[in-house]
Amino acid sequence: MKNVSMQALKVFDAAARHGSFKLAADELSLTATAVSHHIKNLESRLDIELFTRKTREVALTKAGNELAQATTLGFGTIERALHLLVDQNLRVEVHTTSSFAAQMLIPALRDFTQLHPNIEVSVITGEHLVHDNKAITIRFGDVSQIDKRQTLSLERFNLYANRNFDCNNQNTVFIPKWKNQSLPEAPWHAWLNRNQMSNTQYELISYDQELYCIQEAIAGSGFVFASHTLVRPLEQSGVLTAHTYQPICSKLGYYLSSQEVRYSQQQQIFVDWLRTRFT
Repeated sequence: MKNVSMQALKVFDAAARHGSFKLAADELSLTATAVSHHIKNLESRLDIELFTRKTREVALTKAGNELAQATTLGFGTIERALHLLVDQNLRVEVHTTSSFAAQMLIPALRDFTQLHPNIEVSVITGEHLVHDNKAITIRFGDVSQIDKRQTLSLERFNLYANRNFDCNNQNTVFIPKWKNQSLPEAPWHAWLNRNQMSNTQYELISYDQELYCIQEAIAGSGFVFASHTLVRPLEQSGVLTAHTYQPICSKLGYYLSSQEVRYSQQQQIFVDWLRTRFT
């Protein structure tokens, strides 16, 4: 058998799942160059091409697809076995962004606790998420290249305001500008074009977290240009109302960083419940 390292197989597995060396690098806390190096070494040792390289993406070859099926099954089996050995007393750890945790996840956890009182959920927030095989990681980003089975949402954006806000005499818009500069921008200009509006009609104020923009709108300081997932609970409760203009779709959305084959029974219960919150 060829002398293949476990690290190289882990890197290949991540690249195969994401269809991207860059996303694999983000998951494994490596550089894209390091991921490419591991893949090249693996291909050299196996004397076979695993990926076809394109300008902005990579695709599995037939041989690569066969190996990917094996690594997904193999690493999934290992991780499930580890979960059974260290069950963590039915504790599920979730890593996600501050905005998603505050606006959507934490308020909804009361329902989950009522349904599954024996499962404890621990939420850890941060804008630069560290991949942890023992945790569920919910990321926000460009979902156009994410496996549909891992995708939770495809976000629509629109203007929202406090129901008591004077929409006719105010033009301030709070808009998120992500810390992660590799993310697509909030589709503000596409929204303007769709609604035949001019950028000069509004005064834009940016925050690096969508949560802060939403809080300004709740306080009546102006409009917020926000994604429907985070605003929906506030809209349903009547705190915020949508502007009469047409919303705009984007490439942005929430997704799970790992395939469900890797989850423990308790994690799978949580993920199944989570998906219902996006329907």
